[in-house]
Amino acid sequence: FIVVGFALVSGTFALPDLDKVFDDLTELLGDLGLPTPDTEGVVDVALVSDAPPQQLYPGGAASRVTRVKNQGTSPVYFRLCYAIQYDESSWNKLTIGFDTKDYEQNDWLDITIGNTPYKMKVFTYTEALLTGEISPDVKLTIAMDDSVTSEEISRYRSDFLQTQVLAIDPVPFADKGITTAEDALNLALPLGTLNPF
Repeated sequence: FIVVGFALVSGTFALPDLDKVFDDLTELLGDLGLPTPDTEGVVDVALVSDAPPQQLYPGGAASRVTRVKNQGTSPVYFRLCYAIQYDESSWNKLTIGFDTKDYEQNDWLDITIGNTPYKMKVFTYTEALLTGEISPDVKLTIAMDDSVTSEEISRYRSDFLQTQVLAIDPVPFADKGITTAEDALNLALPLGTLNPF
């Protein structure tokens, strides 16, 4: 049995290669001092889910609804990242579905977490999330084929499913004429190098 909860990693801002991204942004936007890790509460987001973890077992399914709450003092653009442990022999025995609107989603990306392979799906919220607001739902459902063996299940780690939210302040980007969430996030959190876990 796998408990389908979340290993929540909920820092307010994280980047895979901080120095390179900062250099790229400084060159493009000028020396604005952004995006930087926030210590003043300007960018402060949290993952919200009101459902208890569910057990996933052969022949069964489990669902989880997640939202993002803006607890900071500025609007934010954000990306919501899901990582599901990848096991070559059993990946095709999982049916993974996301039900959502108001988000752009990318194809699966291959990443590693602690030397273990994962598949990551990233959702980009298409609007600015205002202070105090909670984003629309992202519902994840994972079904497991009844042909999954005990040996295959034993290879899954306790953090089989992880999620992370990454947020930026949109104001400095708008000041430079970058007015869409996707454009700003592609600069600050490029999908090709993104691994926030």
